[in-house]
Amino acid sequence: MTGALPRVASADGAQPARAALDRSACGAIEIPRPPLDALPYRAFVAALLGRQGFRLDFNRLAPDAALAMVSDQLFGPGAYLRDRAALAEDIAQLAGFAEALAGGRAAIAIRTYFAPGDTVWHLDRVGEARAFRLLWPIGRRSGMRVTPPGNIDLALHRAYMRREHPLLGRLDAQVLRTGADPETLWAHRPQQLAAMRAGDFPFVRDRALEYEVTPGAASIHRVATPQQPGTYHRASWDNRRAPGLQIVITVTADRA
Repeated sequence: MTGALPRVASADGAQPARAALDRSACGAIEIPRPPLDALPYRAFVAALLGRQGFRLDFNRLAPDAALAMVSDQLFGPGAYLRDRAALAEDIAQLAGFAEALAGGRAAIAIRTYFAPGDTVWHLDRVGEARAFRLLWPIGRRSGMRVTPPGNIDLALHRAYMRREHPLLGRLDAQVLRTGADPETLWAHRPQQLAAMRAGDFPFVRDRALEYEVTPGAASIHRVATPQQPGTYHRASWDNRRAPGLQIVITVTADRA
């Protein structure tokens, strides 16, 4: 199901977004964003997507400095100056919005590869008291799926992940390192691949309660902490050929 999540505008500030997030049955909201073709930095994004998949953590670098570093390395000094400055400005604006929402400091990363392990329903986890994650996938065909926590059979999910989580992490690392097709890497595990393709997992009680973030929109979801529940979510197999440029902004705070 698409379009069932609360929608907010980052320009309206953090307070309405936080209220919408608290009311959301899935623990997620979405923020409309322009499609790739309408973005002023579409040429820069297309150039990044033309390279083999990679991940870059900004660490303490500001968005403009981090994008300058990756652009200079991939395309030569001074390439895409206007594009990368405009993209950095949008990332900084969303990071500031997320920081105001959570009352903490943002950690930013970008990636351009498809992580097949993300197609399995999971929670993001951190050790701080409160945390939220803002995802903005530019150029992806399908949106992330979310579901209410009561739609997951926790005992079955724990048993499934005890077996699968280490293998999924290894698969993700192989895809990132080699760019190989996950269907080739896991040809010996046809049942698991079929579940990832179809999103059909034994621990989901009702597939009608899965909701899709509108393709191209940004979204915010809760990260599981010792003091707050997280949001169950999964990526779509439809994006394996079009991973997009995914901006990941995680904000944590020591107080709930």
